[in-house]
This record gives sequence, structure tokens and C-alpha cells, in this order.
Amino acid sequence: MKEHWQDDGYAVIKEKILPRSVKDWGGVENVSELLEKKRPCVSFSTEHCAVFQGKGAFAVIDFGKELCGGVQFVTRAAYDGTATFRITLGESLAECYSSLGEKNATNDHSPRDFEAKIANMSDLTFGQSGFRFARIELLSEKAVLIKNIYAINTLPALEKEGFIQTSDPELNQIIETAAYTLKLNFQNGYIWDGIKRDRLVWSGDLHQEIVSSIYLYGDTANITNSLSFLREETPADKWINNIPSYSAWWVINLCDYCHMTGNSIYFDENKEYAKVILQHLNTSISAEGVMDFGMGNHPMRFFLDWPTQNTQDAEIGTAAILMVAAKKYLAIEDNESCREILQKLQKYLTMPCEYKQTKAFQIIAGRKEENDSAFLEKDGAWGFSTFMAYYILTGDAMADGQNMLPMIKEYYGAMLSRGATTFWEDFHIDWLAGSGRIDELPQEGQKDIHGDYGAYCYKGFRHSLCHGWASGVLAFVVEYMLGLRMENGTVLGDLTPHTMGLETMEAKLPVNDGWFVIKIANNQVIQAQFIN
Repeated sequence: MKEHWQDDGYAVIKEKILPRSVKDWGGVENVSELLEKKRPCVSFSTEHCAVFQGKGAFAVIDFGKELCGGVQFVTRAAYDGTATFRITLGESLAECYSSLGEKNATNDHSPRDFEAKIANMSDLTFGQSGFRFARIELLSEKAVLIKNIYAINTLPALEKEGFIQTSDPELNQIIETAAYTLKLNFQNGYIWDGIKRDRLVWSGDLHQEIVSSIYLYGDTANITNSLSFLREETPADKWINNIPSYSAWWVINLCDYCHMTGNSIYFDENKEYAKVILQHLNTSISAEGVMDFGMGNHPMRFFLDWPTQNTQDAEIGTAAILMVAAKKYLAIEDNESCREILQKLQKYLTMPCEYKQTKAFQIIAGRKEENDSAFLEKDGAWGFSTFMAYYILTGDAMADGQNMLPMIKEYYGAMLSRGATTFWEDFHIDWLAGSGRIDELPQEGQKDIHGDYGAYCYKGFRHSLCHGWASGVLAFVVEYMLGLRMENGTVLGDLTPHTMGLETMEAKLPVNDGWFVIKIANNQVIQAQFIN
């Protein structure tokens, strides 16, 4: 069941979703009634209700997939007139059972463990978080009759939505999961980074969200709203998100968005801000290529990603990001600061590094050396992260790699094998050993893949299992496997697919004046046309 809403100028769809199963319960009669489809309206009838018999009665519900929203109680009777429930939401079943502080369980950004008061004969909705599971526990003494408990899933009402299908069912599931992950993070007219925690617009994280969303949804206001928000929040002589490299990322985002969509008006409106950023970055680099962003020993002085933090790779990666920003701006118009940035930072392209993502950014910034693909493909998807996988895959493709598809299936398929319905803030192949699924409680001696892993700011249950930056695999499939590029709101005509052994691929992608349809069989394009 779907309802359309207009909220502060952006259109949303609110899906009303029945539980798929009740995982656990105690002190609840007729618990199976929570699974039955009924008209979502209170009535005088006391039949077909689940009866929470008194204090401590509980039910643990699985709604079947990751959702962004809350839970709706359709209550027939609360025999005290009102009743209080404890609602604990979880992206994993184990998180749903946790209390605040346990394995870093938190209410940060969106409370997911709270008390709610329901009333006799009421229809009330509580909560706004990212979740799949809900533990509902009655805290009041007298019985409560519940007709239904629904999840309310909030999604954007987008005008266009493309699709990609291949002859590989696992890859199809990976693409669909990446698309759904991105779509859930289109909230309030912006692109959030996470729907449980990290409901923020992060400039660096935004890049692959922008690129993937253009391929999937076309030119949406969520993109420009997010870029404009970051600009308005940050004077041009300050660092966006308090991170120097994220100011460079803002320039990359602006250039890629305007290049792909052809929105020259937006570029003209923002280029002065971009030029101040570029000048600020340039003056922070000495003639010898030493970067000093005026932050002393601030932990974000150099930042590529969390795993490389406080290593030499963080400095190399930061330099590469600045070079990418300069190159992308120069592709649109000349700029002296850009030319000087590229000249002063050239030495970083050949510096030795330890991490795959650093090597990938060196390649994207212009490095051309032999054996780079061997470095990126060593041990398959080991060393991948959901933030950096798109760039590692892209760098490997630019270095003439041959094993991107096996690495995609190894890495993203591993999350699916653990019950993922969206892709996570982070994931490492190492986590597979001895761990179970997110839709099951860990058995004795088994690792909790949600609560026992994570690092930095995403330890344990604070870790988000739906993060927009994890959608970049979709963009890689379009750009490399389908061989497509967007420019000025349309698809470039020179099609060079790399299906890597797949028998068929097809896609329908939104463009400014309609759709671009492509079908590929045995690595040959058999249809490529624009339709209205």
C-alpha cells in the first residue's frame, strides 16, 4: 500500500509494509494476526487482534528489508486507556535486541530505542530511523489489543527510474540492492549518507551518490539541493565538512554534475565559489608540493578515507583528490590555480603506497605505470571498502584490469550472503570468517557481523547498514561494463562495452529528453537508441 505526500516542496511515497515474520515473542496471544493483511483502520471489533497480555509481553518483527521511517500501531484497545511500549528498531536482528550502550548501540542522529505511548482505539506512528526489525515490548500492566503493526517506509517520488539487467542473477541482485540503497538515502530533498546514522550531506561521500543517481534517476533536485546546502553552510575560505579534501570533492561534484547533465546555468552560479576553493587549495601547497592546510595536527588534515588515516597514504590520497578536482575543472574552463595544483603535486603520482584505494586515486589522477592492475587485484576483494570500491574498480579498469566482475561478486555478494538488503557503511571480506547473518541471532561461538565489527566512528551497532556511498558499483557497471558516459544530459555515442563474459546486458537510462535504451549480447551492441 502506497500513499503519495507533498512535503516542503518534495514529493514522497510512504509505503505501508506488513511484517514478513514474527521472529520471537512472549506473552502475546494470536501473534500471527500481526502478519495478516487487514484494512488499516480502527474498528469496534476485538476479533483478529494480537493481545499483548501485560507488562513484559513482547514481539520481535521482521519487515523483510531495510526501511527508512517508523512503525504504525493500529490499536483496538488499551485497557488502561493508554499504554506505554518500548520500541527498539534494528538494522540487524541482533541490534534489535540490544540496549543503548551495548556493543555501541546508540540513538545518534535518529532515536531507534525509545518509549511510545499509545491510546485506546488509536492509529499512531512512532519513530524515524533506518531499520528492518522492531522489538515491541509492553511496559504497562494491563493488556493491549493490537490490530496491526506496520512499518512506514519513506521513499522519494521520482519522475524517472532506470534499470539495468544482465544474464547474471547475482549481479542483478547487486545492482538492484545498490539502487535501493541510494533511493532510501534520497530524503527531505537531499542525499543523505545514511538513514539510521549519518543523516548528513558529506561532500566526499556525495560523489558516487551523484554519479549513480544521474544514471538511475537523471537530473534531480536532490543533487543541487545537497551541493547548494554545502556551499551555503561553508564560507569559501573554510573547508567543507571541516576537511580540506572535501572542499576539493565539492569541486569534483560540481564539475561532474554539470558535465553529465549539461546544467551550465548551475555551473555559472557556482563557479566563483569553486574558484575561491581552488585558489585556497593552491595557496596551501608550497612550490615543492608540501601541503599545509592550516590545521596543525588536526586528524582530518589529510583525508582519503578512514583506513588510510594517519598513514603516508592519506597524504598521497589527498594530493590525488586535489589533482582530480583540478583536472575536472580544467576540462570545463581554464584556471591558473588548477594548472599550478597539477604541477606542484605531480610527484605524488609515483610515490609508493600500501592501500588499493590510494593506488586507484593515483591512477584516476593521471598515473600510468605497469603492474598497477596486479596491485589492485591482489587477493581479490580483500582491501575493498564500500566507500572506496567504486574508485578501486575504476582505477583497475583504467589500468587494463581483467577481474573486476569477480571482485564485484566476491565483495558485494558477500554482504548479500549475510542477509543484506542494502549495502553497508563499511564491510571487509575478513568479517565473513565465523560470522552469521544479520537476520539471525549469533549462535554460541559465532561472530556478530554487525555488533562485533566496524571501526573508527562506525563501531558495533552504531555501524550503518544502509549508506549511500555504497551505491557506486552501479555507476561502475554503467561506465565500464555497459561502456556508457553521460554528457550534457545525454549518452555519448561511442559505445565500448566490457561485459566480462556475460551473455547479455540491457539498460534503460534516463536522459534529458527521454530514455536511452541499450542491449548487448556477446559483447556486441545490438540496440542503442534514444526514445521519448
